[in-house]
Amino acid sequence: MLGQFFDIAGFSPVEIGYLMAMLPLIALISNPFWFRAGSRISDKKAFIIISVISGFLFWLIYITKNFVLGLVSIAVFSFFFSAVVPLGDSLMMASIKKHGGTFDKIRLFGTIGFSVTALLLSYLVKWGFIWYFIVASITLFIAPVVINIKRKNNMKTQKKPKTVFIRNGNLFTFVLMTVGMIFGVTLVSFHNTFFPVLSREMGYDKSVVGLVFSFMAITELPFLFFAEKIIKKLGNFSVLVIGMLVSALRVVLVTYATGLVPLLLTQALHGLTYILMYYALFNYIHFRLPEKYLTNAQSLFWLTSSGLTYILGSIIGGYLIEYFQTVPSFRIMGYTGSIVAGIVMAFFFIFRRKTA
Repeated sequence: MLGQFFDIAGFSPVEIGYLMAMLPLIALISNPFWFRAGSRISDKKAFIIISVISGFLFWLIYITKNFVLGLVSIAVFSFFFSAVVPLGDSLMMASIKKHGGTFDKIRLFGTIGFSVTALLLSYLVKWGFIWYFIVASITLFIAPVVINIKRKNNMKTQKKPKTVFIRNGNLFTFVLMTVGMIFGVTLVSFHNTFFPVLSREMGYDKSVVGLVFSFMAITELPFLFFAEKIIKKLGNFSVLVIGMLVSALRVVLVTYATGLVPLLLTQALHGLTYILMYYALFNYIHFRLPEKYLTNAQSLFWLTSSGLTYILGSIIGGYLIEYFQTVPSFRIMGYTGSIVAGIVMAFFFIFRRKTA
């Protein structure tokens, strides 16, 4: 919803693109810094520091009235905030290894939390966008408290036998999937950044943006309930390509949605976009790719999924909208994404035929 705030504040599409790209751009520098800091003082302490400081620095963006100060404000905020999710994921994975559990279920609860928050904000912003900053700050202040809740050990719980995964993946498929995810998530980034602009031009109330984002999060739940079974049935590559194709389709169809019900039906496709691409590649890295590639693959995954894709989606999208207007730009991005998905599939089938 930060893109909506900048749109209402009167920034141009190009300016919004650069402002929204600042967070993933700063993340390329800040994430390695905070992970190194976490290795020295512990990830939990680093998480507490960045979460609390981010809660205060977020208000610099609210009081910003011009583009240059906006860039400075969001850069300072991003240096701390951009590491909140990666460090949080690191703490969750450590908890899974210690106490057991699966990543898909944890991701499911995160999705529910995002959906509830977005739905709440869809109503609160009617009384002013200051509520967006209030809720975000409170959330950042509460997060360190939640992360410090001690889990009680259940002595009756029986340890499940360790699952042995057959790591029969290959580097070519990983690279091809990464390229596919870059284009697919760039479409998602473009949509999420500039949907507030599109909704305003289509005459929707500003509360609709929060409602749509809340609904989009809910649509991820069915996949997360059956993620492992779907991956086993269809395969990682097929799941990722489906995510690419549906991402392209959604970006086009949303421009034809006239009325709230058709809009929500179109946005229901979100449940087959980002989460499929993210989970398919994440799963491939951790359970299919040979372990010798694991460290570099993880680094590339976070660099692209949380950095490069959001930079490209914001900046390219801003220039497209500036020169071609909003609706044509959405359609251009969608058609381009469909072509790229076809190319990625072609390369995969050619490679599989040669290695068969």
